[in-house]
Amino acid sequence: MRILKFRTYRTLTIFLVLAAVPLAAQEKLTLSAAVARALEANPDLAVDAPGQEAARHEFEAARAGYLPRLDFEQSYLGGNNPVFVFGTLLSQQKFGLENFAIPALNSPDAIDNLQTRVTAQQTIWDFGRTRNRRDQARLGVEIADQAHEGHKQQVLLAIFDAYHAASLAQATLETARTALRSAEAIESQARARVDSGLTVEADLLRSQAYLSEARQQEIQAQGQLESAWAQLNRLMGYPISQKTAETAPLEPKNITVPPEEALLAEQKQRRPDYQNLLKELRQAEVAAGSWQKEFLPVVVGYGTWELDNPSFSEYGGNNWSAGISLRWNLYAGGGDAAQRDAARQRLEQKRRQISAAESAMGLEIRKAVIQYRTAAQQVAAAQAAETQSEEGLRILKNRYDAGLATMTDLLSAETARSGARTNLAGSIYRQRLSYAQIEYAAGLLSPTSPAMTVP
Repeated sequence: MRILKFRTYRTLTIFLVLAAVPLAAQEKLTLSAAVARALEANPDLAVDAPGQEAARHEFEAARAGYLPRLDFEQSYLGGNNPVFVFGTLLSQQKFGLENFAIPALNSPDAIDNLQTRVTAQQTIWDFGRTRNRRDQARLGVEIADQAHEGHKQQVLLAIFDAYHAASLAQATLETARTALRSAEAIESQARARVDSGLTVEADLLRSQAYLSEARQQEIQAQGQLESAWAQLNRLMGYPISQKTAETAPLEPKNITVPPEEALLAEQKQRRPDYQNLLKELRQAEVAAGSWQKEFLPVVVGYGTWELDNPSFSEYGGNNWSAGISLRWNLYAGGGDAAQRDAARQRLEQKRRQISAAESAMGLEIRKAVIQYRTAAQQVAAAQAAETQSEEGLRILKNRYDAGLATMTDLLSAETARSGARTNLAGSIYRQRLSYAQIEYAAGLLSPTSPAMTVP
């Protein structure tokens, strides 16, 4: 009996030492390093940059409405139309007495005209149309930047989840490997006891079935770890198949949750999506005002300098003109009125959307707080269950060695121990994630927020 126990413990010790070697050799990846890498190289965040630049160019385009417009035009026209010939000769300053002859007036010779024209136009007063377009474009820049901030918070939550999911998968794999080593030791012990005639062969068969199941669970846990790392690598911008380090182990931590009232107060000031809704509301207000101004006139000043030459090599004449015009759309088939009414309805829709968003955000805070409290209680319960399962397994091993317990009892205790360890790791993961979700719902999640910095 004493020799049998020595062999069992020696086998278990060898397995533990060999399994610990590759883990110790692995470099550790901290959460802060994963976050920094994701903010720098995340492929989803990279999508925002062109949109932000586009919004800034649109703002520059809107500001151009305050500046004059300058156009250059070069054209050629030829023919013997009497009116065209008469006017072209005057423009080219080639009109002479001979051109007053009746035959020359009625049936002139064909003439060519190369016309060069430079036109400048400046809006003098448009009753705020340009200002409204500029304000809408400026809000567009702010919305693009704020959307990027919201996208960063989404990536932060995703990297937080993926990082701890990798830790959970690693803990699950380690538990599966421990269960596999224990199953191998139990199977070896059962085989020795059968060979010694101390037990029946049924115990060996049960231990072999348990060993097979433990191997399957170890294979499944390995696959889950590889999937978790693939997700983490993508978020960090690494090749999906790369596995460069180990994440920190999941350990229970007590984190103080701010009062729900304080979270709700911060929410409207910090949530990027809510701030964008407010900016979109302002855009809708400006758009509704802009369509109302379409019923008002526009005053424009213009000036033109023109050069008319018979050919490229022959100089003709030049002239200029300048003036002011008032353009007032009195009727456009009701299209402008319909557009104005549509803009007003969009404005009302945006107001209701904000009201609905405030209600939904309050619910997010409430659910996240409840989930955290539930997860914290589950951690405490899982810790107690894990301790009890370890003690129960120790007692049953001793009873089995003494012939006072069956193989079924021993395997049940081993299964309970593995399940308790897995449940504890899962509870810690849910607790950590639910706290990060509280910060995300309140708009507080950042690389330096408590969720990210708690070891």
